[in-house]
Amino acid sequence: MAHRLLFCAAKRNKLTSLLILAQVAGNYQYITKECLFCNSTDEANHPVLYHKNFKDENLNAGVFSARRTADHFHYEMVKCAKTGLIFSRHILNDDALNELYKGSVVTFGEQTQFIQRDYWQPIANHVSKWNKKRALDIGCSNGFFLEVLKDNGYEEVHGVEPGEEPKAIARADIRDNIYTGFYGAGLYPDNHFDLITCFQTLDHLSDPLGMLQNMYRNTAPGGHVYMIMHNTRALQARIFGEKSPIIDVEHIYLFNKENLPELCKKAGFAVESVFDVKNGYPFSYWLRMSPLPLKGMWKGVIGALGLTNKILAINAGNMGIILKKL
Repeated sequence: MAHRLLFCAAKRNKLTSLLILAQVAGNYQYITKECLFCNSTDEANHPVLYHKNFKDENLNAGVFSARRTADHFHYEMVKCAKTGLIFSRHILNDDALNELYKGSVVTFGEQTQFIQRDYWQPIANHVSKWNKKRALDIGCSNGFFLEVLKDNGYEEVHGVEPGEEPKAIARADIRDNIYTGFYGAGLYPDNHFDLITCFQTLDHLSDPLGMLQNMYRNTAPGGHVYMIMHNTRALQARIFGEKSPIIDVEHIYLFNKENLPELCKKAGFAVESVFDVKNGYPFSYWLRMSPLPLKGMWKGVIGALGLTNKILAINAGNMGIILKKL
């Protein structure tokens, strides 16, 4: 599993000091990743899609915060000729990534109500048939989806979040059940959760299969896993290419609707459904997050038309998947 649990305090302090020195020196340590299906990274079957475009000194915890305005930094990214899997070939090692994520902050507060609605809608008609005793959200941030689960009948909700700030601003009734650290083997009992959710997180991991295998162990028989992530074959990804928000230094493995189910099956899950996810946000948000040029001009146009705060709901490039442990 790529992201391990928190180090002990002494080791963490030492690591932080070393990381700061490495940042100043521009001397991060890199590791090489392989295709999740071919178990190789040979150039013949995994040609370069985009070349690395940043220097080590460009990186900080802000770059690893969710829903920031895209800076378009990315590693060398390659594409598997057989499966279409897009992945970053040479990435920062786990120690550096862990420290950067621990310093990340919540930047999407004003969008919370829209995210909650969009993430709940795909399972709203299913949960009445599911056991609702225990749920876990991996990469839960400030617990925004734990709120939804608890408010819709889940008796016990838990979250895992590496950032230290999000727990502090979580709703009081769920705060104590958020673990500050990284999800991994041994953190929770086997066969424990009726539902595990994971949003925009799997593609950030250097070992997504290991994470799925841990999720399988923690899911109760008959329980479900529900995930949302980017789809590399979505229209916006194909139109914007390297300028798409999904081509980002945070993303190590990027999936599509064909190869994601195959990876989940390798972890032991049965795949119940794979689907596009519609997102609804104000026009101003779509403009801020888009790679369109002349944003100042477009901001003036949507303001003049009275569209700044109007909600636009579109299939923006996200996909969802529902899995079951038989």
